[in-house]
Amino acid sequence: MKIQYSLFDTLLEPVFVLNAEQKVVYCNETAAIVAGLSIRKITRGMKFNELFQFGEPIEALDNLIAVCDATPYKEVTFKALHADEGKVQITLQPIFDSMGDKNWIVFVRDVTLEERLQKKYRAELEQKEDVIKALEDAKAQLEDYSKNLEQMVADRTRELSRLNQTMSALLDSLGQGFFIFNAEGKILDVSSKACEATVECKPDGQLIWDVLKLPENKVEGFKKWMQTLFMEMLPFEDLSCLGPVTYPHSKERNISLEYHPLRNNEGAMEGVVVVASDITSLIEAQKQAEREKEHAKLIIHMIKSKREIHRFIQEAQGLLLQVREEVSKDDGPYNTEELFRNLHTLKGGAALFSIKDVAEACHQAEGLLAELNECWTHPGFIALRGKCFEIDEYFEKFLNQTKEILGSSGMPDERQIEVAISKLNHIARKVGSLPGGGVVAQELLLELAMEPVARFIEPYGDVMTHVAGQIDKMVAPLKITNGNIMVIPEIYSSLFATFVHAFRNAVDHGIELPDLRVDQGKPAEGHVEVTFNLAHNTQGTYLLVQIKDDGGGINPERIREKLIQRGVDVAKETDQEVIQHIFDSQFSTRDQVTDISGRGVGMDAIKNAAEDLQGRVWVESVLGQGSTLFVEVPYITEFHKEKSIKPAA
Repeated sequence: MKIQYSLFDTLLEPVFVLNAEQKVVYCNETAAIVAGLSIRKITRGMKFNELFQFGEPIEALDNLIAVCDATPYKEVTFKALHADEGKVQITLQPIFDSMGDKNWIVFVRDVTLEERLQKKYRAELEQKEDVIKALEDAKAQLEDYSKNLEQMVADRTRELSRLNQTMSALLDSLGQGFFIFNAEGKILDVSSKACEATVECKPDGQLIWDVLKLPENKVEGFKKWMQTLFMEMLPFEDLSCLGPVTYPHSKERNISLEYHPLRNNEGAMEGVVVVASDITSLIEAQKQAEREKEHAKLIIHMIKSKREIHRFIQEAQGLLLQVREEVSKDDGPYNTEELFRNLHTLKGGAALFSIKDVAEACHQAEGLLAELNECWTHPGFIALRGKCFEIDEYFEKFLNQTKEILGSSGMPDERQIEVAISKLNHIARKVGSLPGGGVVAQELLLELAMEPVARFIEPYGDVMTHVAGQIDKMVAPLKITNGNIMVIPEIYSSLFATFVHAFRNAVDHGIELPDLRVDQGKPAEGHVEVTFNLAHNTQGTYLLVQIKDDGGGINPERIREKLIQRGVDVAKETDQEVIQHIFDSQFSTRDQVTDISGRGVGMDAIKNAAEDLQGRVWVESVLGQGSTLFVEVPYITEFHKEKSIKPAA
């Protein structure tokens, strides 16, 4: 068994036990005093010759292995590296245990130890006397303090009461709700009077999730956020923004919530301060500023694009007429897809010319119509009808503004244009029936009735810029190729009006975020190009429109997934066939509806408009490189008697 060196603990003489490497494996307290270090530090690998310098060499220490018997005491002077000088008598003795390990005991008889111990104990005695005196002084002070304690408590109570009153008055003077919750979610008894208006209660003592009216299914998530907040696993500023940012006020006030840490003197977080602010006026001011900004844009559009505004008015009037007819039926609209397309196209055109009220009302009407498609109810239909009538009112307001800005002469009514165009067409037909008159008739229409196709597309450059700004993307100016091809506006206006969906989709669905584009080796800003061509075949001449972007392309697997969710069997379709389903009615890859996309009626509207002209549409795409929308329609250069002239967009 191992030798218990603890039996040397009671010896007054210094005792060291060394191994073959001269490392101290044991020393008693007296030995530690001589060395001037703690026992723990000495026995953690220090060598004996690191503790002392002797006046003359001790041969036995330099050759421990050779020491087999106890050596005679040798008296030498020494200097401890971490203590005083002195004189000692040293002897070494080998020692074996039952395990076969061999160590050496070094007995050190310190001739100067007694004097050193006397100094040590004298210093301790003086220290104790100082402590006793300090205790006596403290006792005297405590007695004096006790005599005045009652008065001090009364004075302090009055001071705290005054401070509390001042703090309460200060908090109540704020127009913001102010309260604090701890790590358990309990709100402390400190809050401002404004809480009664902002969070509609006095929150003291309540649980934070109850005060904020969190739905039951969100309470657990809030508790996890709160726990992470107090653990400070991440900076408070990075986590606080993940909490609820608004309070659901019963009177539809806009209440914002901010969070600030409450820390103690050591910097540990003891609570979270919640500041609830009524920002209803600020939100209304921002909305008013936005309305004024949009109105300014509208005025600029009217001045710069009179003809395009006129076309939009004519197209919108036709769309609104169809919308009114659908929602005026007592049993509800029977053609919801047509109603969806009309509202979506009207919304796109209104947004293009910054007619914000009309665009927002159309978006809200789309939402009501989507709910009716899920579950038809008569109250829901009445709400949709009211919203459509509201669109009419906003549009009439816009017409009045148009007349105020441009005057009645700047916006001739529809009937005058229709008569002029019809007469022009009639004259062109008569001229064309004369010998050699075909060229003259075509030139007549070209000069007076036809316009460059680019004129219909140029405004969509602003659409792309606006959409890109909303979703933090970058887009280069719209490029138009062969935009000088001439067309009769009344024939193609309905088709061109639906192109707004193609340009919005190109930015929203196609163009990637700038950082992602740069990582893929593309320029930060996306590019969209429109190319017009006239194609000829045995059936006649066709106008071919190509709208190409250099975005991420269409993922056929994503389309398949969505179609399967809708119960559509596409197992036998190729990737090229699958992506054509983007033209399906109400098909969208978006999981959530926004005011930009998600209804699934934009591409459907383009398809229907092209088919109305006996044309067709299709799309081609390369994943990671971009997509191209193809629209092919007959190229018509004259009106037909059996074809009514549609209002221009």
